Amino acid sequence: MEASITFKKVGQIIDGKTVLASLSFGIERNSTVAIIGDNDDSGLTEFLCIIAGISNPKYGSLYIQGLDSIKRQSKIRNLIGYVPFENDMDPWLTAEQNINFINSFYNINNEELIENYKNYTDALEIREKLPIEVNKLSPGILKKVTLLRELSRNPQILVLDHPTAFMNARDSSLTWELLRSLQSKVTLIYRSSSLNKIEKFHDRILVFHDGKIDLDDNLTNMLKNWMGYYQFTIQFEKFLTPLFHKIESINNIISPIKKENTLIFNANNRSVLLKVMAQLTGVTISDINIKRFHLRDLLAARYVREGIV
Repeated sequence: MEASITFKKVGQIIDGKTVLASLSFGIERNSTVAIIGDNDDSGLTEFLCIIAGISNPKYGSLYIQGLDSIKRQSKIRNLIGYVPFENDMDPWLTAEQNINFINSFYNINNEELIENYKNYTDALEIREKLPIEVNKLSPGILKKVTLLRELSRNPQILVLDHPTAFMNARDSSLTWELLRSLQSKVTLIYRSSSLNKIEKFHDRILVFHDGKIDLDDNLTNMLKNWMGYYQFTIQFEKFLTPLFHKIESINNIISPIKKENTLIFNANNRSVLLKVMAQLTGVTISDINIKRFHLRDLLAARYVREGIV
């Protein structure tokens, strides 16, 4: 698949600290990429800002659809939309005036701009907010206004820093629905504090740690490769060590543990439980529990001591 964004040994240093370290990878065109990282999120902020053209890397090269991000800035600018975490608009202009002012700096077909503006205004349900001065609008509404501003230019790449921050439930739902409608049409790169949303909305997850990408895959493969999809807990009236050794030799069991009279193991398939049960003839079982792992479980297991969100 064609690359939309290509990093070649890209690094960033802020106040003498390396926040991004020699990143080399590509992001496929029209894919959806979610990013997660350390509690010290300066690296994630810089990662998004570098893609959006807000910051330049300290070293290395970034290519946007084959164009050098430094040498071809003016052309690349029309390709990318950026929704920052906090409002960046003039507080004394109306929302509509802010949008029109910023978009006047871009080389965009006026008819296309007007059509996109109307369509996304309706999708986000903010028409009545546009004539209001920015300083009188709530942070959640301003987030939607910023998204409208960027989408009206019809970007090929959309970078979002917490896309539904400050929004109420209704506005958050509208925004995620709109973003889902853009999947496979636009390259989406976003950071969110909602791991549940990330689980449901990604083609790929990048997990950053110490300025480097530590995990890079979809959630299904991450779970399969690191801990399995399920955790099984079986409690016995009496669980002897010889039986545990017999069970731990069963194919496809992951990380079996014996805790007194309890057996805990992971697996990628629920059918493994049938193989275990076949070994338990004549053994009294007190309880069986099956847990489906989620993204939060993976992060907790891998980074619980290291401060990853």
